Amino acid sequence: MKKTDPYTQRSASGIWMTCFILLAFLTGGCTSTSQKSASLACELERSLFEDIIDPWYPRCLDTIHGGYLPNIEYDWSISNGPQTKALVHQSRHLWTTAFLYEHYPNHPEFLDYANHGFRFIEQNYQDTAYGGLFHMRNRDGSVDSTTIQHKRVYGQAFAINGLAQYYKVTGSKQALDLAKKTFHWMEKYPRDHKHGGYFETIGRDGFPITYNLPGRTEEDPGDLPLAGLKEFNSSLHILEAFTELYRVWPDSLLRLRLEEMYMLFRDVMIQPEGHLGLYFYPDWTLVPKEQMMERAGGNPWFTQHVTFGHDVEAAFLLLEAGEALGIENDHKARLLAKQLVDHALENGWDKENGGFYYIGYKEPDGTTSIFDNHKAFWVTSEGLNALMLMYTQYPEDEQNYLEKFGQLWEYTTDFMIDHEYGGWYNYGLDTNPGNRTARKSHNWKATYHDVRGMVRSVEMLRRDN
Repeated sequence: MKKTDPYTQRSASGIWMTCFILLAFLTGGCTSTSQKSASLACELERSLFEDIIDPWYPRCLDTIHGGYLPNIEYDWSISNGPQTKALVHQSRHLWTTAFLYEHYPNHPEFLDYANHGFRFIEQNYQDTAYGGLFHMRNRDGSVDSTTIQHKRVYGQAFAINGLAQYYKVTGSKQALDLAKKTFHWMEKYPRDHKHGGYFETIGRDGFPITYNLPGRTEEDPGDLPLAGLKEFNSSLHILEAFTELYRVWPDSLLRLRLEEMYMLFRDVMIQPEGHLGLYFYPDWTLVPKEQMMERAGGNPWFTQHVTFGHDVEAAFLLLEAGEALGIENDHKARLLAKQLVDHALENGWDKENGGFYYIGYKEPDGTTSIFDNHKAFWVTSEGLNALMLMYTQYPEDEQNYLEKFGQLWEYTTDFMIDHEYGGWYNYGLDTNPGNRTARKSHNWKATYHDVRGMVRSVEMLRRDN
């Protein structure tokens, strides 16, 4: 299916006409920077619709069983075989479609897509025996002997995030009630009431799993290296989810937990070198790299590497949480956010083609080498968001964030966007050309990162005028 497919013919003429009028106005005397910002905003918004929204929606909607189909091929044909649905993937689509409706209310189909996803989550993921939300369901929402009956705090966080955003645009009491219930379940079981924060690896009952605890046969083996620990990724998205929920439900206990996560990132998790620490003992002592290697059987993924995408994402989410809490003028947090982005630029930026590399590795002498040179779609979109955010706060900074933003957008159009079939590749073709025929959608790739990065960037570019 090429881009002449009827799915890609959504009308957005109002957007393009607005861009034309805005550009015509700007040529009457605004600065060249303002003209460039307006032009970039229109270009990104056009690409948002043509290269992300149109290929994905409504194609990814499962019109037979509900929810969203996770597995779609490079040419947007539906994959053969099982379509096991992860809570994370379903929740990301729910958040994205509700977010799109908030920003483009003249497109009521976005609300239809969100309603579709909410019904599937509400009906199929709640554990009536132990509480909380399951990590995986079969395509029809059922469960069988092959479906892992475990939960992940990461999934609970994304569900809260999606439900809160959905409530924001619909006022659905059922959605807010489910978000509240999930928050209280996290408070009762995986939360560490002694040291703060949450354990990622939990059983179906919600209690944390001790590392290599005998007799637990139904858990995901991939999570076991993290058992008994706290980690950066779920913590980051708990911060995000609590921020989203607090905006629509300013509960006093929720505020305390959001403040706690905010302070943990600000004062503990961001390392002096300017990047996130990854894995922590319950008391928030950083786990040594050698210990993580031992736990993971030598798998380098679980070592103390530098994850540039999470660093630039954390910069945005930290400042967003501060804004929700009413402490957006926290000088320390602002400097740390800048430090995260600057460290990624100085150590993970491709100076030849542009773009952020996936993973760096801290050498014994303190330098950072590139461990994985892939450029992931989500790192690219979070990078766009973070660079534009830094530009709005530090427009004259020597890092020249606006220029870097332009370079990253040029990289995106050259290597990340599929101009034949539509959508974004998993990884940029400059370092991973074989990714051209990889699936466009799977349980770890939806539209949440790229839509957010594009919409936020468009907003900030237009605010610059």
